[in-house]
Amino acid sequence: MKKPSIAAALFLVALPVAAQISPSPAAQSPDSPESPTIVLPELNLKGSGSTMFATLVRQAGLSGGVATSRPDCSPEPVAAVSIQAGTKLGNALAEIAKLSPRPEWRVQDGTANFFAVGAIPPILQTQVHAFSWDKATPFREVLGRIRQLPEITEAASKLGLREAPFEGGSSAICVRGDCTEKARPETAIETEKDVPLLEVLNRIAKAHNGAVWGYVEYHCDEGTLFSLNAITE
Repeated sequence: MKKPSIAAALFLVALPVAAQISPSPAAQSPDSPESPTIVLPELNLKGSGSTMFATLVRQAGLSGGVATSRPDCSPEPVAAVSIQAGTKLGNALAEIAKLSPRPEWRVQDGTANFFAVGAIPPILQTQVHAFSWDKATPFREVLGRIRQLPEITEAASKLGLREAPFEGGSSAICVRGDCTEKARPETAIETEKDVPLLEVLNRIAKAHNGAVWGYVEYHCDEGTLFSLNAITE
């Protein structure tokens, strides 16, 4: 079985360019009331669909997450998309959606989600009974704790999922050169009770301004692997 190389997939460039292609108009998702009001700067995106989505989310001043599925153990393919200045977020997401088989997205309450195959993965619908976390803890570390929750490991086992054996992990994305280290906030404990994992992830991402989580399932010859990591933080 070939191990997925996630670090190789998380390469993205977001720089202004001289000539851009305007995204094709697309109908907004019915549960995305915020997206028509958000416009983006001129961007030239290159990378996996997940990393391009993450950059759009950060440029829009949002947080959120993306879930996708791979038919094998390989990372997401790299593509390029150009965004014209003044493009609405929904139209930009429609361009990214062309890279996915049955894409759906939503923008709500300051968070954005993109589901590459339409349906929300079953494990993200798992009920989290109780989870306390500190807003001062780095996003990546909080996600690491979530992966070890008993209800998540139990759900993964029932779904036939095994955690992917990563080497290293994803690197933080630089958006238009902004890679400055954020000031560590004061300790603030939050507790989530009896809510779906998807909602927990979105709340934590929103608390870490601009953070985007990524969930991927790899359908390999020897079984299905999954990963849950920070794309940006």
